[in-house]
Formats: sequence, C-alpha cells, structure tokens
Amino acid sequence: MDSDTDFRGVTGSALSLVSATVEAVSPHGWVVMRVVFDPLADIERALAEQAGWTWFDDYLLYTCGVADLLARGEIALIPHTATRVRIEPGEVGLAEGSVNWYTWRATGDGSWTRSRTTAVGPNPIVAAAQLGNAVVNRTRRTQAAAAAQPRWVAERPGSVMISNRRLHLTNPDRSFSLHWSALESIDLTAPDRVGCRFPDRDGTLQQIQVQTPWAALLFVTAALQYFPHHPLLKNGTWLPAGFEDKCHLAGKKCPKVRTLG
Repeated sequence: MDSDTDFRGVTGSALSLVSATVEAVSPHGWVVMRVVFDPLADIERALAEQAGWTWFDDYLLYTCGVADLLARGEIALIPHTATRVRIEPGEVGLAEGSVNWYTWRATGDGSWTRSRTTAVGPNPIVAAAQLGNAVVNRTRRTQAAAAAQPRWVAERPGSVMISNRRLHLTNPDRSFSLHWSALESIDLTAPDRVGCRFPDRDGTLQQIQVQTPWAALLFVTAALQYFPHHPLLKNGTWLPAGFEDKCHLAGKKCPKVRTLG
C-alpha cells in the first residue's frame, strides 16, 4: 500500500503522528481516504501483513491514537482530516468515509386502497370478479399492516464525517448532523456498526444504526465525552480482544486505551 508520509512530532506526547493519506479498497468495496495513526514511522507493511494485519486494523490503530489524545484532553494535537463538510469553530474533523445507515421506522401508515372491480354478465363472471376483489383486498390489507410496523429500514448508501462533536451523514436523499450531546444512548453493536438513540424535535425517540469501518472511532469519541461510564469503556470490549498483541507482532505501538471509563 503506497502513501506519501508526513512525519509530525507530537508535543507533550510519547507518540508521533504519521499522517498518511491512503486510498484503499476494502474487501467490502469501501473506497476510503483515511489518515492512518501509526506510532512507528518506520513500520514495514510486509511485517504487518505477516502478523495478520488488515486494512481494518489501520482504522482501529488510528482510533486508539485519537482515543488516547481525547482522554488526555489533547484534542488540539489531532490533525484535521480532509472533509467537504463545513466544520464549526473549534471542531476537529477526525475521519470521513463511506457509510450505510438504517433507521427504525415504518414505511407506511396502514392505509390501503380497496379494489372495487365490477363485472356485468352471467353469475359466474360476477362471482369471479367478486372473488378477485376479495383476494386483492386481503393482500393489500396484509401488506399495509406489515408496512405500518416499525423495522430497520436501509437508507441509500452515502458518506459519514466524524468529528469530536458529531457525526454528519449524507446520501442522495438527505444530509444531517447528529451531535454527541443529543444522544440518549450509544452502543458498539458490531465491529463495524454503532447503534444510537436520540429524541427528535418533537421529543419522539428515534433509533439509527450506522455501519462504517469507523464505527469504533465513532463510538469511543462520543462515549468518552458523554458516556464516560459506558460498560464497553470500563470492560475494554470496545476494542477487539488481543489487538494490543497483534500490534506488537506487527511492530506497531498501541496506546493503552482499552479501559477508559
């Protein structure tokens, strides 16, 4: 994996940032531009691959570096990532990439249109038309009832920007921000998926699932600031088991951030 590397010393930190802008295609088809946090500038990519290092581990190591600086109150030392999203004063853009998201909602309100096909002629023809109406209406009624039940609905794929204050989601249909301060709860439900609950403007509770290789970064950034007692922070399971050992085998230094709560 080729990259142009910019070495930056981090004042007041035992770590150094290697700001490497990398374009990569993941096994899932994600094309991402990312800034890789790597405490060892002279790392050999071949050595990392021999240790079983993958593109996803790059995301995790960057996340650990950001978590370390956030936990120590050194957010200003994190380089801004490139983004097309407007950044607020004092806000630091941490990452941007492809995303799929899902909302918990109904796709209909239970209404349906009754079929009223009429037929003129012998009784068998009229009876057949009435039977056809009954079948069509039953099907429409069943479909309408199913559509009125909330479920996870996949929205169109788009992009996500993650900062120290919020996530910003964009797809061809909509664009909106969800600030960490607005969240009622957050969970890392899978290595690449985060679930959030938040009230809308009317006070109605909404749920969203965000699927992105930046899921761990999204979770730990929000949790450190607004959910410091989250069980995943306290028991360290937000980070995959054995990740520090994997870093060691790959010749990388991982900040001690497993338990942050």
